[in-house]
Amino acid sequence: MNHYDYVEWLLYKNKALSDEKMNEMENHLYDCQECMDIFLSLIDEQEEKYAEDMISSSFAPELSKKISEYKIIKLNAGRIKKKSFINYQFGYFAAVASVTIFLTLGGFYTNLVDSVPRITASMQEVQVRHNLIANFSDRIINTTSSLLLSIEDSEKDIIEEE
Repeated sequence: MNHYDYVEWLLYKNKALSDEKMNEMENHLYDCQECMDIFLSLIDEQEEKYAEDMISSSFAPELSKKISEYKIIKLNAGRIKKKSFINYQFGYFAAVASVTIFLTLGGFYTNLVDSVPRITASMQEVQVRHNLIANFSDRIINTTSSLLLSIEDSEKDIIEEE
């Protein structure tokens, strides 16, 4: 998320930006608490007093009444969404069942069952190849060890003859 700094919010507050930039920053305030804190810190006492003078004394009771009406509407909307959710679930299960039937009739599952032994055989073949490589490295180590032991034995024989 791209944040705005103190100077940009000061320009926003003084309406010294283009309309497009003002709209962009306003939309950003809805999502970003950090920028909202910066913007709110720019509000001074004089602006608070001006806002108090603009707001009528009946503002709070009217707002409370509208909020309570909104809650009732929202609760009713939630009940409608539950029914819609149940219909959505039924549609989802019907779609899954139809895809399953389609795949069954198309032989997908039969082909899947037939391919399991082939996969197992290829895995065993890979293990055999791995064993050949491991056996090859073991043979090299054993041969090298034997060679070194024979060299040591021949050196011991030469030393004993002297």
